This record gives sequence, structure tokens and C-alpha cells, in this order.
Amino acid sequence: MPPTSRSDLSPGTATLRVAHRVACSEAEGPHRRYALWVQGCSLRCPGCCNPELFAAEGGTVLTVDALLADILAAQVEGVTFLGGEPLEQIAGVTALADQVRAAGLGVLVFSGYTLAEIVALPGGPALLAVVDTLVDGRFVAAAREPLDGRRVVGSRNQSLVHRTPRYADPALWQGPPRVELQVGPDGELGVHGDPDLARRLARASILLGPGVQARP
Repeated sequence: MPPTSRSDLSPGTATLRVAHRVACSEAEGPHRRYALWVQGCSLRCPGCCNPELFAAEGGTVLTVDALLADILAAQVEGVTFLGGEPLEQIAGVTALADQVRAAGLGVLVFSGYTLAEIVALPGGPALLAVVDTLVDGRFVAAAREPLDGRRVVGSRNQSLVHRTPRYADPALWQGPPRVELQVGPDGELGVHGDPDLARRLARASILLGPGVQARP
């Protein structure tokens, strides 16, 4: 069954429980993007690259206004919502995506739910109205996207659903997988991007040292 919004993230509260943020990335979709990983996912796809984000608890609750200010300060082309499962915080994601679009930025959402499931979800059509491109469908480890396939898409069963022409050019989704190293405001070194490359880089303790977090 599709999820419903948790009570602490119901419409009107304008907050999101956030696991990770990267202010500027070129590994999480087309162009320079603000990447936001939400906390919590009940789908729990086998082989998911972010199992630590399954639990609904954890992360940090932030207001949409604070997140929007951070996004605008980053001077990026758009925002990518990942997780976890963004649809399990649909009220907060919709509120932030609406303001992001109003500011002229693009919105990309990765969801384990299919387009049909999202349309049937309370609040689903409202979210889709402020999304430029949706990557939909469960991650299937046995059907991983090949290295020469669509960049940033996890498995072959998943679809690129372009709601606007903004990211509809197929060339934006081509090219080799990418991985990035980012130093957070607390000095923590994070690795994100292609899951396999990120894991390999995070394990290279000779180069990176202990305490490196992979954020595919």
C-alpha cells in the first residue's frame, strides 16, 4: 500500500526529517544540484544502497523555510530529493518543491513508488505538479542499470518520467557514473554518487582514513 504522511509531517507543518544534504553536486542528476536525502523508507528494497535511511527515526527535522534559504544560497540549477523515500514525507517534500519551482529551479525526485501508485496517493498529484522529472519504481538489484546505461538510475525497471521538458533531453542522462567527495560543515568527509563507486572509495581507508560516510 502507498504510504501516508506521518503526523509530524502533516500538511501545514512545513518540515522535513532530513538524513543528509549536499549543497552542490553534479553526481545526483543533471547540472549543479542541491541533493537532499530524507529519512525513512518502508519499502526497504533488497540491495538498497542506503539501508541506514530505512528507519523513520533519525536525521534532523528542518523547516522548509530554512531548507529553501540554504538551497537559494547554494546557487544551483535544481534540487534532487532522494532517500529514504521522499513520498513518505510527501507534505514537506511538496511544500519545498513548490517553493523551489517558484524560485525558478528544477525539481528531480527519486521514488520507489511507481507513477500509478503516486497518482493514487493522497497528495500525489499535488507533488507531481511541482516535479520536473520523477525516477520511479522499486530498486531491483538483479536488474541493475548497466554502466553504459542511464546515469544515476539504479535499475532497468525504473522509469524517467518527465513532467516538463526541463530534463527531457536524453543526453542529460548519458555518460559514465560519477562519484564525489564532499567535506561537510562539521569537517566530516562524505562520498556520494554512483553506489558501487562510492562504496569502493569509502573503503579506501589508506586514502581517506576512518569515519568516511558513503551517501549514494
